[in-house]
Amino acid sequence: MTQTLTGPVPVIGWDVSRDEWLAARRHGLGGSDILAILGFSNYTTPWDVWADKTGVRSWQDEGSHAADLGNDLEPWLEQQANQILGVPVAKPAHRTYRHPQHSWQMCSPDGVVADGRLAEYKTAGLASGFGAPSGWADGAVPLGYEFQVRWSLYVMDRPSAEVIALIAGMGLQRRTIVRDVPLEIELVRQVTEWYERHIVEGVEPPLGAADNAALSKLYPRSEGTVLDLTGRDADEAMEAWNAYREARERESAAKADKEKAGAVLKSLLGANDRAVVDDKTLAVWSNKKGGVDWPALVADLVERHNVPAPDPDTYRKPSTRSLSVKDA
Repeated sequence: MTQTLTGPVPVIGWDVSRDEWLAARRHGLGGSDILAILGFSNYTTPWDVWADKTGVRSWQDEGSHAADLGNDLEPWLEQQANQILGVPVAKPAHRTYRHPQHSWQMCSPDGVVADGRLAEYKTAGLASGFGAPSGWADGAVPLGYEFQVRWSLYVMDRPSAEVIALIAGMGLQRRTIVRDVPLEIELVRQVTEWYERHIVEGVEPPLGAADNAALSKLYPRSEGTVLDLTGRDADEAMEAWNAYREARERESAAKADKEKAGAVLKSLLGANDRAVVDDKTLAVWSNKKGGVDWPALVADLVERHNVPAPDPDTYRKPSTRSLSVKDA
């Protein structure tokens, strides 16, 4: 599993267009694909990856607001990495690399430290501005990001990686991920099984709730025709039809019940912050800080990249009240 004969093979450089880079990435699985096929991506599903690699998907994603913020901040995070690590950190010589024995295994590391470590730049929670996202507390790294970094360590054959991250509610953070060969072997095994089944054999992954947006892009308009499912996928269609109707009824009833109960609790609380019964907190209707206007903050960082990050509190929107109903 560990590379011993040759190092990673350059796939594409920095002098190509984004379209050429995306086209090259379609021939393999990179770090963002790993995040998705293992179920840790908030923006891409396993079906998305399959559709992209097999040519089913004919459009290019416009990206997300969070991803745009992360891309804008990469130069600033690279400067911070140089200061935090105390040794030079630079872009890799090439944009994308592949494993020397398995050409479909790819990665695009953010940076390379002078002593051989990788550098990865992350942002989290910036687009929403609603406080620290989960997974970063107590020196941890969200599991999906960890697997993404470990994939890059495997492809690049590097001993460790430094994750430099700007986290909403936590500020600038450093995490170190050291190569773990047994864990790496299991990771590569799972990814390889997925690749062979869904890309090599072409088996379509099951659709999930998050795939509705992709399907709307795949079929943006109706042709006005009728599909007769009699004797063809009829059982699957009936099962999905019944499940949809039943879920819609439960959803409508649950939402109405929830809003009604919330109104009663708010009426009882009035101007009070907390409702208690037998020393147990039932509900809190507290003042909530306004979300940080991260786009404005990031714009200032990009414009004044050689100064410390400004105080996020100066970018907060007006506060609101938020009802939180506690478990018994």
